[in-house]
Amino acid sequence: MSVEQVAKMLNVSPAYVVALIRDGKLPASANANGTHTVEREDAEAYRLEARRRGRKALEELARVSQEAGIYDKQK
Repeated sequence: MSVEQVAKMLNVSPAYVVALIRDGKLPASANANGTHTVEREDAEAYRLEARRRGRKALEELARVSQEAGIYDKQK
């Protein structure tokens, strides 16, 4: 997949995809002119892991909010 295709799949910018590749968070290969290619399986695995991390963060936010009493009824 091209960087643009991966960006559409992840709903991010192509520049963000390049940053993920540069930071080693998304495996990719580059041809002689520097164009990156990402295997569909790698892009999908990253997407699923990002969703898992997001879900976990929301669960933690809900837990902390409940402990702080944010949802308690006001008298």
